[in-house]
Amino acid sequence: MTPASKRFTGITVLISVLAAFSALTVLYVSVTGWMVSASTHRNWMYQARSVQSMATTVQVPGDLLDRMPVEQRLSLRRETIKTACQRVKPPLTARETMSMYRDLVVDDKQRLIWCPVRKSGTTSWRIVMLILNGKFSSVSAALDHVMHHDFQYITRMRHKYRNRADVEYRVKNYTKFMSYREPLGRVVSDYRQIRMGDTAFREKICKAIVAYSSKSSMNKGQNTGKAETNAWKNISFPHFVNYVTRFHGNRGKSLDLNGHWKPTNLVCHPCHIDYDYYIDLERPTVTDDSSFLLKVFAAPQWLKLPKENPSGTKTKYTYLSQLSATQFQRLLSLYDADYEIFNYQRPNQNG
Repeated sequence: MTPASKRFTGITVLISVLAAFSALTVLYVSVTGWMVSASTHRNWMYQARSVQSMATTVQVPGDLLDRMPVEQRLSLRRETIKTACQRVKPPLTARETMSMYRDLVVDDKQRLIWCPVRKSGTTSWRIVMLILNGKFSSVSAALDHVMHHDFQYITRMRHKYRNRADVEYRVKNYTKFMSYREPLGRVVSDYRQIRMGDTAFREKICKAIVAYSSKSSMNKGQNTGKAETNAWKNISFPHFVNYVTRFHGNRGKSLDLNGHWKPTNLVCHPCHIDYDYYIDLERPTVTDDSSFLLKVFAAPQWLKLPKENPSGTKTKYTYLSQLSATQFQRLLSLYDADYEIFNYQRPNQNG
């Protein structure tokens, strides 16, 4: 072999070696990157499974849910409610079995079902439903309508479907959602709103409270204020609470409570209806959660929900401190299942 041929062969071998080394380098980097990526993915999946496991055994703290991506947060909130229901799931009376779907709002076009809970975002979500069903094309117009016409143009299940099979098909196949808030804050908000709200409704409730208090032994010795006239100004918050808790310990009778203060679990039956989404109005993520739902519902991009303003903690305790210990415990007992199902800490009377 000539010197030139030897040099050529040597160069060829060198190139082959370098190419092989380069290929090994690429393979090493790829494998290493895959291992890092796989490790990161496994770590993320482990954390997700850990939280998921937590949701099936204990209630996931609200502040932990707040830090999660919105879709994961809503999914885990749903799981924690399901878990709570396994512990406290109240048996359905025959009456509830027949009537628990009747007040659900249904939109066949959007394939949506919404459970409206008074004083828990109903104004905002009525606006959404009115815009989704095409009745209004602006928030201001829909809001004006809601303020004067309540649930007009919004279809409740009882108004459209009499056949049980038609109802159950929709409950099974439509997207279902509801919103809720801290129970005693809702009661305080009810009392304050009724004082300032619709005169006809206020007078109706006032007369009912006066009629009840005149024959109830509960009010003897209680700090209930004067109630001998129908003037709402004479109905104190303790007096109002006595009326709200008049069916204490009787679940069947509690179904007859006014929707403004009926426990949320008796309105929406979350332990018996498998809702897809829950909006907690007390959480700082309420705007993000609601915006996510609007995207799920394919709402117009310009549609933004009015901001909810639950009663502040100080305001709530200003009213609760007016109650006797017995009144407070009876009120707390009425909403005991709500506190358990929706993962709220039961308050002390004075904060």
